Amino acid sequence: MKPQPNAICIGGPSHGLLLTITQEIGILDVEESRYRVTTRRLHHPSCREPFVVLAWAEEN
Repeated sequence: MKPQPNAICIGGPSHGLLLTITQEIGILDVEESRYRVTTRRLHHPSCREPFVVLAWAEEN
């Protein structure tokens, strides 16, 4: 069974992309862009639990 997404990309070229992550801190490469794992949580209609927010790390 495929794991359910638990994170969402905010900003950048992958904005809105849902992912499954296992790490709690750090930087992730998502489709050739870098996203930072944050402590923010965001509710999404597709899931009862809030998603971890991945912030685009390349914005100025």
